[in-house]
Amino acid sequence: MKRTTIILCPIIGILLVLMVVAFFLFKVPRLAMVSSKTPNLIPGESLKISDIEYGQDYKNGEGKWKLKAKEGHFFDKTQIVTLKDVLLKLDSFKENSFTIKGNEGDYIRESGEIILRGDVIGSSTNGYQIETSLLIYRQKDESVETDKPIRVIGPFFHIKGDGLYIDLKKKTFTVKGNVFTTFTNGDFL
Repeated sequence: MKRTTIILCPIIGILLVLMVVAFFLFKVPRLAMVSSKTPNLIPGESLKISDIEYGQDYKNGEGKWKLKAKEGHFFDKTQIVTLKDVLLKLDSFKENSFTIKGNEGDYIRESGEIILRGDVIGSSTNGYQIETSLLIYRQKDESVETDKPIRVIGPFFHIKGDGLYIDLKKKTFTVKGNVFTTFTNGDFL
């Protein structure tokens, strides 16, 4: 009897180890399947963010800009954040503020550019409005630019044309080509 007990102990121990190993082998694939479904990242995407608010002061200290978006996708390799439902507010402490809205956009960290696309509408606190399909804001020189067709509406005029350049520091804007202007109010002649 002692001999069968000595022989059965190692066999029972081996069976217990095999049962524990079998238990973990069957459980691990299920855990892997659950974890592979949880991140819904686009290929190359490092981070997905909702309800974004980001702001920064101008270098000269005379204002700041704020960026809001409903959703963003950060791509670490290119340092680009793609955005949806974007609102860009350019505030000046001394002068006019500008608000620009777009359906989509990109924030390129390396160059400091914010690109807005799709039904882009910009408005200023002094009554000017811009409509286009693409607009680029450059932090470095505080400018706004596009090569797409534009429409500018002011207090007494409407301008249509191809392309636009706005220098926010100098307070000037230039329509690049095919300019058509209509004066709406006041005595022109």
